[in-house]
Amino acid sequence: MKNVLVTGGTGLLGKEVVDQLLSINYEVTVLSSKKNAIVPAGVQLIKGDLASNRGLQEATENADIIIHCASNPKDTQSVDIKGTQNLLNAVNKDKTLHFIYISIINVDKSNYAYYQTKIRVEQMIAASGIPFSVLRTTQFHNYVLSILKTFDKKNGTLAIPDGMHFQSIEVKEAATLLIDLAQREPVGLVRGVGGPELLKFEEMVKTYLHVLSRTDELKVRPLQSEEYDRYRSENNIWPTNSYGRVTWEAFLRHDLAS
Repeated sequence: MKNVLVTGGTGLLGKEVVDQLLSINYEVTVLSSKKNAIVPAGVQLIKGDLASNRGLQEATENADIIIHCASNPKDTQSVDIKGTQNLLNAVNKDKTLHFIYISIINVDKSNYAYYQTKIRVEQMIAASGIPFSVLRTTQFHNYVLSILKTFDKKNGTLAIPDGMHFQSIEVKEAATLLIDLAQREPVGLVRGVGGPELLKFEEMVKTYLHVLSRTDELKVRPLQSEEYDRYRSENNIWPTNSYGRVTWEAFLRHDLAS
């Protein structure tokens, strides 16, 4: 039975990866820096820290596969760059291992600092000599919902930027793609994957209001920011390879009801 180390295994994506690995009887180790981290029964929890290099030798010692989900957009230098290098250095190069990394589509076509970090991490992994697979997906439904909620002041009116669109994917289905890679030989950079629907942000907000049975006035305005422009470009969608069955509306009905 193969042992899988999941970094970021107590985060949104990592928890789903861990649950799915357990369902197919993999041995799972989780590396977490959280003081009160909780993992499912049967999972080995190693308290460690990518940035400080704490616990990495122990965490990687028995790993046959590493699924690297840990990331911190607020501290990319310590967690993403330095942390990934520490993790790669901790790996026993004499052991056959599959290193799997979750990235974002079109990171190589954007000047956004976090995306530039992602492409740099991809390059570090490729240069390490460790057999690897990199999966690039579109944004998760949860992420789009978090953006939407910044505009929802609950005052009867939602003013949103015009021209934005998303092809978001359910986090559980992104986890399934990572599990599928874990059961295969390393393939390098995987073809990009988007969610099942390409939607205008305006449509997504209308669905959100409908699911909540709200009749707020929706105002679409030419609001300007670099963030909005990222979602007006073609860089956050991948219409040639859609995946998944969980639509935006289905996600909302489940998430907002819980």
